[in-house]
Parts: sequence; structure tokens; C-alpha cells
Amino acid sequence: MKMLNQWAEKQILLQEKKRIYWWQSKKDHRPNIGDYVAYDLVKRVLAMKGKLVSDKRDPNTKLVSVGSVLHFARNGDALWGTGYNQKMGDKVIQFEHLDVRAVRGPLTRQYLMNRGIEVPEVYGDPALLLPYFYNKRLMEKPDKHPFIIINHMNDNMEQYTGFEQHLVSPMQYPGSFIEAIVNSKRVISSSLHGVIIAEAYGIPAVFYKSNSGEAMFKYEDYYQGTGRYEIPVATSLEEGIAMTLASPPDFTRITDKLYQAFPFDLW
Repeated sequence: MKMLNQWAEKQILLQEKKRIYWWQSKKDHRPNIGDYVAYDLVKRVLAMKGKLVSDKRDPNTKLVSVGSVLHFARNGDALWGTGYNQKMGDKVIQFEHLDVRAVRGPLTRQYLMNRGIEVPEVYGDPALLLPYFYNKRLMEKPDKHPFIIINHMNDNMEQYTGFEQHLVSPMQYPGSFIEAIVNSKRVISSSLHGVIIAEAYGIPAVFYKSNSGEAMFKYEDYYQGTGRYEIPVATSLEEGIAMTLASPPDFTRITDKLYQAFPFDLW
């Protein structure tokens, strides 16, 4: 019976992935927060209208949302808050026309417009909507950690030696990940979504340049999409702990526009 249930669950996921896209490592079956949110959050947004992923009317096109996963889009797919991955380059792009509702930031918008694709001026990473679905107050504890460190999934972990007690892995489901963030006073993260989710919950965050191999494009795209052109960057963990950080901005206008731009009409 257990094997039958697992087979059924796998078939459901395969059908859902035809309708909404999220990246999953073939080597590591744990969820990477910045990719899994594309599945978890879209399901929750659809539930606001009483819809399921499987209710999508056209199963031959998909919704591409959270993450630097633009290169997985194909002709006719809808975009909602995704971003271009400069590390992948143009060689993997396989689309000529898309249904764009929102993108992560102006750099992704310009990239698409240069390819002749119409893009509305609606910016923001959909992960900024997580506080509407995972309540901060319910997860907060009386005592907060002075800081946590979030590594990138591709980091050389030797650089975190001596900081293990502060380390929070991005390879986990949203609930436990968010709980760790809201119970800290600052976040030092080489994962872009460590920064984004911290800021969504009002926690000051700094990008730690860990030499993970990721291009700066996606970080600049996110910050510019929120109206900021200076990125706080720490080149060491010690610098990230010591530097003065501004409180995150109010994202209400961005999240309102993002939610309103969701392609409910495709369901």
C-alpha cells in the first residue's frame, strides 16, 4: 500500500509540474528553498481562489515563477516573477514568445524586451508574498538569535567552519526555514532567497559573497526591482556580522501588484 501511495503521489507531482515549474535537483531530493517555493507558494495562491494546480485549463503550457529559471520557459508559457540566470547564458534559451505577467526585476525585463517580448513593468520575487501565508507571529519565540548564516547550496562548506551553530541550510521546507529567519535579528546569506525571505519578514539581511559560482545579475535584478541600486555585500562572515544594516523597505505596493498580476485567468 505504501509503494502504491508513493507511486500515486509521484504521478500527481508529474502532472502538476506540467502546469507549474519548479526546479528540483536530481542528485539531492531535499527541497532547495528558493526553488521549492515556486511550487508551495503557487499552490497557496491558487487556493485563495479555490483552485488546484491540476485545474489549469491548458496542460501544454506552464507557469514559471520563483527563481532564476527563465531558461526553462518555452513558447506560450506564462511568467510570474521569475528571473534570467546570466550564469546559464543565451545558449539554453528555447522560446520566442511568452505570456509575461511579472518579472523579478528591471534587468530581466530588459533582457526579454531585447528579445522582442512584451513585458509589463511589474517587478518582484513572489517569495515576498510568503508572510501572507506563513504567519510570523505564530512562529516567533521570546528569545531571538543575534544572527543566522544561510549558505548557498553550491557553497564550499569549509568556509563556515567555526560558525556551524549559526548555520541554517536552504535545503528544507518553507515552514522550518522561515521559523529560523523570524527568530533571528539579522541574516547573512549567500542564497538569494535567504535575503529575500528575510526581508519579506522585516529582518535585516546582507548578501554574503561566498564564491558559490552565481552571477551577480540575479541579486542586482532583485534589489533594483525593489527600487534599490546599492546592494549590501559582505565579503567575509565577520564583516556580515559587524556591518550596519538598514531595515528592509515596505514591500506592500510590490506584493499587491504581484498578487494582482497572478494569472488566475489560466485556471
